[in-house]
Amino acid sequence: MASISEEERVRRQLVNASVIGTNAMEGLELDSETVTLMHLFETGELSREQLSAAIDAHVAEMLAARRNQSRDVMVELGAA
Repeated sequence: MASISEEERVRRQLVNASVIGTNAMEGLELDSETVTLMHLFETGELSREQLSAAIDAHVAEMLAARRNQSRDVMVELGAA
């Protein structure tokens, strides 16, 4: 784990709080995996680049699961 200063940890904490707040104002709630990744960034266990890559991979996994779920429903309905 990379060591970050207390100042950097606080800065990252404020960034995370802002992201969560902005999403809440838009009526969106982050899933637990995303919040966990953000916490790892906040504590210095992930760099900004690693956080970004991990969230991109997580979103891709969620989208693939959603597509598979939609396809399964269509098959059940006899539409595919």
